[in-house]
Amino acid sequence: MAKLSRRSFLSGSMIAAAGGASLLLGACASDGGAAKIPQSGQIAGSGSSTGKGGELNVECVLEDGKLLHINVLKLQESAGVGTEAIDVLSSLIVDNQTLNVDAVSGATLSSRAFVLATADALKQAGEDADEWKARAKAVPALPDSIPTDVDVVVVGAGGAGYAAALTAARNGSSVVMIEKLGITGGDTILSGGAISVPNNYFQRRDGIEDSVEKLAEDMLVGGDNIGDPELVQVIAEGAYDAMEWLTFEADVAWQPYQQFFGGHSVARSLVPYGQEGSEIIVKLDKRCKEVDGLTIVRNMKAEELVVEGGAVTGVKATHTLSGDPYTFKAKHVILATGGFGSNVEMRVKYNPKMDENILSTDSVGATGDGISMAEAIGANLIDMQYIQTYPTCDVETGGLLYTGNMRLNQNAICVNKEGKRYVEELERRDVISEATTQQTDGVGYMVFTQEQVDKTGVFNANKSEVENLLAREKMVRGDTLEEACKPFSIDAAELQKTIDTWNGYCAAGKDDDFNYRGTLNPINEGPYYVIVFKPSVHYTMGGLHINPQAQVLDDAGEPISGLMAIGEVAGHKMGDNRLGSCSIADAFVFGRRAGEAVSK
Repeated sequence: MAKLSRRSFLSGSMIAAAGGASLLLGACASDGGAAKIPQSGQIAGSGSSTGKGGELNVECVLEDGKLLHINVLKLQESAGVGTEAIDVLSSLIVDNQTLNVDAVSGATLSSRAFVLATADALKQAGEDADEWKARAKAVPALPDSIPTDVDVVVVGAGGAGYAAALTAARNGSSVVMIEKLGITGGDTILSGGAISVPNNYFQRRDGIEDSVEKLAEDMLVGGDNIGDPELVQVIAEGAYDAMEWLTFEADVAWQPYQQFFGGHSVARSLVPYGQEGSEIIVKLDKRCKEVDGLTIVRNMKAEELVVEGGAVTGVKATHTLSGDPYTFKAKHVILATGGFGSNVEMRVKYNPKMDENILSTDSVGATGDGISMAEAIGANLIDMQYIQTYPTCDVETGGLLYTGNMRLNQNAICVNKEGKRYVEELERRDVISEATTQQTDGVGYMVFTQEQVDKTGVFNANKSEVENLLAREKMVRGDTLEEACKPFSIDAAELQKTIDTWNGYCAAGKDDDFNYRGTLNPINEGPYYVIVFKPSVHYTMGGLHINPQAQVLDDAGEPISGLMAIGEVAGHKMGDNRLGSCSIADAFVFGRRAGEAVSK
């Protein structure tokens, strides 16, 4: 099968459309409210397509050829990403009576699927879908008023940007947060949302001893002592308060346990409800809309920092839909633009190994814009060669596999095509990634049973991904080990020997091969599951050099007046390898720190 990018996957010929006349009464409208029930004299048609999350079904209700509304009957797209795109497109289509609309940037797959499903539904209702596509193009209207003279401009609306903008606005500053994509959330909304928190509620409940010092040491050692101890200490000391801020400011709900990530000395990572970063971003976005003095502008691409008298005093930007230029004047500019994992040219410039053959888990917006803008005015770059891959990703799309949490939940082993374990499953990300690339075909396979699936609840939390993987045979279920191995040509006989050895280690309480550091859970009778995976670019440790106050430093090590950087755009915190769940801690600790600083 041809290699697919995250943006092209399931588009074009791979989006299946099927439909039929329908007058379904129970559903959700595309605006999140109750579905509109067709009345006498109105006709309806239903249509289907396949989005990033799986099957998408809609119903179009018309009267005298006019589309009145679109009911979403089945939706499995990510909250805040796919759902946001569908809301935008539904309004455009209905308000302008056209299917000539562009995909919402940052949610291309969901956008295409929704338009295809709507076209199918219109066809089933007796309309000419091709004629609807040929009508005048509709684009989202510009906001009525965009403030351009404010106290603070935040560039980039990911987790760090939201933390800074909301904190500064709460303290009375006027704030504009600009985002170049049509949706907000950055890599945070695409992540699992886990945050490293020493001495958290559930550690205390479970008797797990932890400390700020232990987290700081783990981060430094996990990055081979290349990170800045002062910056690491800021993150470790602020993680608990950042978690409580998310809990009480944004009403984020946490799963009642902590997760263990490779490289940590203890389990300390809290996981949001639903195991997705959307739990954080969707709620923060709602809170921001309730705060006076805070404006979020989507589709606004920052292109240049304005410098006057040696200080940064604003940002030049372009609205990507209208092409109109804007200049935002501010006392402080906070860069929260993320890393450069989706910019292959920049990746190769600093690390030739990270070429186009390695896919990425990152947002399409992670192209290093903030790094380039700041470098142009003399900012110092640091650790740019350190680029992390996440070890267990989709072999076709590059997307991070949340079903792969079977490994992190300590209920799976990783083997190669020869059926043998080749690495400790709870090792550091870079270690597992490197070991996987050395295996046959550069891939690994995760093996576990139905019993373990039922015990962990991972499938329930990731239903759409499970359906997608099974449909594409990137995960296979078999009543016998041979059935599960056959589609991947894995040596089932050798794998059975590996499982027998593993189960012996579980009984003895010690892994003699790789010194497994978690709970040793046996792989008993089937049904069995096998998932194929390979590494994808996930995080760029390098970026703008900052001090503990989040001020951007120049080549002489002096702060550039008026400019701060937070989150992944700021380097030298993670060393040459980031431990899992530390980026969320970093984003919200430094985001709040910068928001507090500029408002004082």
